[in-house]
Amino acid sequence: MSAPPLGSESGRPEDAPLGGPGDEAPSGQAASDPDEARAAAEDALAQIEAMADLDEEPDVEAADPQEPPPSESASAPTDSGTSPSSGAPEDQCENCGALLHGPYCSQCGQKAAERVVPLWHMLNEALEAVIELDMRVLWTLPKFLFLPGRLTKEYINGRRKRYIRPFRLYLFTTFVLFTVLALTAGGGVQVPFNPQMSPAQADTVQVETGMAGMDTTAVASAPWFFGSPEQRERWARSFRQNPGTVDVLFGGAETQARLEPLLRAKVAEAIRNPRDLIGGMIDRGPYVMFLMLPVFAFLLKLLYIRRGRLYVEHLIFSLHLHAFAFFAFTVGILLGEVEAPWVQTAATWVELAPLLYLVVAMGHVYEQGLIKSTIKAFLLLLVYSIMLLIGFILLALAAVVLM
Repeated sequence: MSAPPLGSESGRPEDAPLGGPGDEAPSGQAASDPDEARAAAEDALAQIEAMADLDEEPDVEAADPQEPPPSESASAPTDSGTSPSSGAPEDQCENCGALLHGPYCSQCGQKAAERVVPLWHMLNEALEAVIELDMRVLWTLPKFLFLPGRLTKEYINGRRKRYIRPFRLYLFTTFVLFTVLALTAGGGVQVPFNPQMSPAQADTVQVETGMAGMDTTAVASAPWFFGSPEQRERWARSFRQNPGTVDVLFGGAETQARLEPLLRAKVAEAIRNPRDLIGGMIDRGPYVMFLMLPVFAFLLKLLYIRRGRLYVEHLIFSLHLHAFAFFAFTVGILLGEVEAPWVQTAATWVELAPLLYLVVAMGHVYEQGLIKSTIKAFLLLLVYSIMLLIGFILLALAAVVLM
């Protein structure tokens, strides 16, 4: 076999095809190799795109028309016992939507319970609330009445769930005290402030002295320090007729000329009917005492300024102390209605009990000795009594003007 000639093109090695082993395809199919490679690349790209689109919804048109499309309600997970129409799930607050980790919401504080419930369920909840209140009373009263300062210290230290709140305790004792005062001093319970004068004698005095329009109930229930009916009538006439008894120091001459006769008439009416004056003071007394609470707490803050205690702690102490004082005064007034001498003596000691309560409570809450607590209690009561006197003078003036 002879070799090909040197000038032949097929004999040049650079013209040979660059095929791999096994590329034995005939020369007529060489032109279709790029088309097959392009088709294979397009198939591979289509497979990659299909893998990337697995999370998307399937093509509805390519799906079987006989198979219904899946519904969102069937694929969505549902909580046990929760229907689509029931609103928020059971583990979410119905008010703010926060997740619940207990019987109360950690965001808004609403209780995780249905409010539209059967009647027997509402009665059960009411009974539970009453029992819980009774238990709080049982926990509160022993420390409040017989252990001065213990209730305040428990509340300051954070143990508050089992006890009645200080403000509620103060409001309750205030209501009871001024109710009893209104009944005893206002005529609801006839109290013989002046035993030497009976209602029949008061009527006789009214006829003899010619006091027209005077209330016999007011005469009978007037305290002895207001004087007899004749004296009160004489004082009222003298006060009203004397222009120098009331001097208005503000405003112009025209304002003073209008206010002075009006104030003289009001004061004369208060002298003539002291029961109305006392009733007006009792009606507005709770407001004055409520305004005195922050004053008392501020005085405590000044006494113990070096302790660095918060003002709220002194305010809690003030609430508990005033609540005990109101309770003691209520018991003392009720015991004073009894005619037995030994009961009235006991009533006096009960009304003085807040003084001893203050000293012991200050020593326990502020952790000081008995001597220092006694000295500070004396200074506190001295300044507070002056402020109370000013408050009651303003209260009396308000009661006179509003009669």
